Amino acid sequence: MKTNPSHEQLSKSLDRRIRHLMIKTLESFEEAFLQIANTSDGQRYKSGIRTIFNDIIRAQRDELLDYEVEYRPLRLSEDNILAITQTFMQTVQKIEFGMTLDSQPVFLIQASEDKLKVLDALRSELGAGVVCIDKPGIAILVVVGVEACVDSVLPVMDRYRMHADVREKYKLWREALVKLYRS
Repeated sequence: MKTNPSHEQLSKSLDRRIRHLMIKTLESFEEAFLQIANTSDGQRYKSGIRTIFNDIIRAQRDELLDYEVEYRPLRLSEDNILAITQTFMQTVQKIEFGMTLDSQPVFLIQASEDKLKVLDALRSELGAGVVCIDKPGIAILVVVGVEACVDSVLPVMDRYRMHADVREKYKLWREALVKLYRS
């Protein structure tokens, strides 16, 4: 049975949040009730709290199995910067910014063929492009055209933090794209 990376990510995230809430609850109890926190009654109370939180964690794991979780390759971080999930980064083999022979802008992401679903999820997030098999074992997401790149790629890439070498290639491509768009 294949695992769904979104299920795993969501489950781990929810587990962390529930455990954090449990720890904060226990710390608050100990701070508020110093005189009984370390008594046998206090220990039984804290044990009951742990049991309740662990039951909640198990129940949310069981409940997650009943839902289809759609993979989301992009998310906004707390500081409103676009972040790409770790699963997506492990998927990508190559990102290219270029021009076709007839001077149309092209945005391309290459991944292994078994990552078609991840590329399709990104295509869905962008609202543009085509996912196809380039050669055996290699899948690509391609966005071609001035409007498609301006409307879908620029809003995403302008908000994403890139490595310096990729950022430079993107800046040059973006300048050429904007020039084409304005003309």
